[in-house]
Amino acid sequence: MDLLAGMTLHKRLTLRYTLALGIVAVLTLASYGLMEHSVATEVLGARLLNVAGRQRMLCQRVDILTMRALHGAASERQAGLIELDQALRELSQGHELLVHGPAQALGMAEGNSALAVLRSDTDGFEALFHGFVAQAGELRQDLASGRDEAEVLRAMLGISRTGDALLERLDSRMEALQRLGEATLERLRWLVLGLLGATLAGLALTGRLLFRPMVAKVVRDREQLESLNRSLETQAGTDKLTGAFNRRTWDVEIRREFSRTRRQQGRLCLVMADLDHFKRVNDEHGHQRGDRVLQEFTQRLRQAVRASDTLFRLGGEEFAVLLPGTDIESGRLTAEKLRERVAGTGLDGLPITASFGVAETDGNESPDEFFRRADQALYVAKAKGRNRVETGARQA
Repeated sequence: MDLLAGMTLHKRLTLRYTLALGIVAVLTLASYGLMEHSVATEVLGARLLNVAGRQRMLCQRVDILTMRALHGAASERQAGLIELDQALRELSQGHELLVHGPAQALGMAEGNSALAVLRSDTDGFEALFHGFVAQAGELRQDLASGRDEAEVLRAMLGISRTGDALLERLDSRMEALQRLGEATLERLRWLVLGLLGATLAGLALTGRLLFRPMVAKVVRDREQLESLNRSLETQAGTDKLTGAFNRRTWDVEIRREFSRTRRQQGRLCLVMADLDHFKRVNDEHGHQRGDRVLQEFTQRLRQAVRASDTLFRLGGEEFAVLLPGTDIESGRLTAEKLRERVAGTGLDGLPITASFGVAETDGNESPDEFFRRADQALYVAKAKGRNRVETGARQA
């Protein structure tokens, strides 16, 4: 993870995605390989059982053909002998392939356990097979030469006993092959299940170790970015010194309140406030003291208005308060309360007063005209001696 720390987000995402795809690819190829091996094992088992089963069938057919050649007419005997020759030839060829032929001819590798079962001679299978073929060949000669029937029957009885023993050993081999195939397929089945579990675990670990931290990082970065954007939006819309909304926000909010007032057929009141002789404060006490005066004045304005009212600093020592759903008289009373709070105790220990202008609208005029009336009322308050509240009537 230290290596990833120095990479860009794009590179980290690309690397993690490539690692995840690599893991999935390896697991997929392993699954495919096991599936191919399972199919190949199934096909090989079916092929071996087919060859061994045909050997068993040919042994039985030899018995049947000798009986047919003995009791059939001359023409049938001749045809039976030809079939008997063919059956013996196929039986020998099959035996040669299974027991002595190259493993590749059976689609197997040397040392294969199934091949070991076929070529095991612990039960005397090899000698028994050659004895059966030899007896069948002699019997075929006896039948072709017309030898005494009693001797032929004794020979047939001997080959029948040898054939039964040979069939017993072939059956034993076929059962061993079947058990071996079932055991192999069972192991492969468990391997497939194990690989499936490893695949699921690998995907889970990939998600947890590779993608989960990255997604968490992306989400965290996004949340921080959104928080930063909100902070920037707030900073862009508020006055840094006082925390009141600035003129940029004023331009948006005044139009929004006008639209709402017209839609609801209500009233909207605007209170303009301006500190009296504020320039003197800066000149005599310095700008830092002036900043504290502005901050305290803002705090008193906030305490005097409702949560639904909006406070703006429009510039310098000039402030505005929008009072939704308020008529002119209520707005004047609010402004008077603000004036008394400032005049009564001053600001930051200084005997400072403020003048106020109030105007009311129903939204059926321009925001600029509304602002002009409130500002004109403030101008009148200043002209009449300051530290007072004046209202601006709407012209008919």
